[in-house]
Amino acid sequence: MVQFITVTQDMREAVIRHLRDSFFADEPLNKAVGLCQRGQPHAALERLCVATIADGLSVAAVERDTIFNILYTVSRDLELFQTFGVDRVLECRIVSVSEHARGRGLAKELMKRSIQIAMDHGFKLFKVDATGAYSQRICSSLGLRVLQKVRYSEHCDQNGPIFKVPPPHDSLCIMALEIP
Repeated sequence: MVQFITVTQDMREAVIRHLRDSFFADEPLNKAVGLCQRGQPHAALERLCVATIADGLSVAAVERDTIFNILYTVSRDLELFQTFGVDRVLECRIVSVSEHARGRGLAKELMKRSIQIAMDHGFKLFKVDATGAYSQRICSSLGLRVLQKVRYSEHCDQNGPIFKVPPPHDSLCIMALEIP
């Protein structure tokens, strides 16, 4: 049975270990540039995650002491504030499900719960930088709309595309849901 719990500071090491094993190496942009090896630490990514956990707005799905997590935090410096006339935005930074638990709807359920957290805390905008096709599909199914789409093949330098992201991941979509 899966339980959804708030991530606490004492879970930090388990969350970082999970991200090293499941997210850092699998996230399409990280994978495209060879940023991380599965199971290996990455100081900058881990600092971001630790700061996100400290915000106290992260939720994890736990089953038999295994954490499949999704981390959320308030975005502090986006132009979305003016565009949408809001003073706070809840930003989904990472969606990660362990390889053996994928395909069970956990990511979608975590996303639903995070939107509920946004509503419960009075946020008027929920934002996601969806770097992969699966997260984009989940976001669309939950009513998020694409604000900006950047195709990886069009992000080039003098040698051609910078990101050689494997299919089905072909773009980064900035997505948002306005919360009544």
